[in-house]
Amino acid sequence: RVVLLKILKFIQENKAPFLAQTGAKLTITAFVARAIARALQAYPLINSSLDGETIVMKKFVNLGIAVSVDQGVMVPVMKDCQRKKLSEIAKQIAELAEKTRNHTLAPDDIKEGSITMTNFGMTGTMIGVPIIRYPEVAIVGLGAITKKVAAMPDDSIAIRSVMFVSLTFDHRVLDGIYGCGFINELKKHLEQDISLE
Repeated sequence: RVVLLKILKFIQENKAPFLAQTGAKLTITAFVARAIARALQAYPLINSSLDGETIVMKKFVNLGIAVSVDQGVMVPVMKDCQRKKLSEIAKQIAELAEKTRNHTLAPDDIKEGSITMTNFGMTGTMIGVPIIRYPEVAIVGLGAITKKVAAMPDDSIAIRSVMFVSLTFDHRVLDGIYGCGFINELKKHLEQDISLE
């Protein structure tokens, strides 16, 4: 469970100037994409593939982003996500989503993904278990942002916007402790790594 108080406030305060400067909307999806790329630096096995019995480690983060279309879901791929600034990530997410919905994706736009994220929260679903896109070994699922009562460090009670994040992974490549470590790293980036860089 990721607490989104700081990031949602940051988006609210910066969305108008960000749109004016970049031409792209500032969304939680861009922050999650950047957090995945950064968390993978500490947990690189999540960003690998399985070729027979060989684990192939990737030096790049080619992030597949599931987009809802009439026929179901398509997954365009943002290449080299780990090298991009937040503004570049936001612009490319918008461009790929538009191309997907307009059926103008090029073959190269859907190839060579190394990890995928899917946002079933757009349907109001709080948590789900997405299926890995072979030969990738992991997929990150994002639930709906909801308000929950939370216990604070000083034992007070507060209402906070939270999002459940799930991870499906291939046990032939990594174990549950490693997967939990990645989710905790992702949570840390989403809750603390709040900037436009």
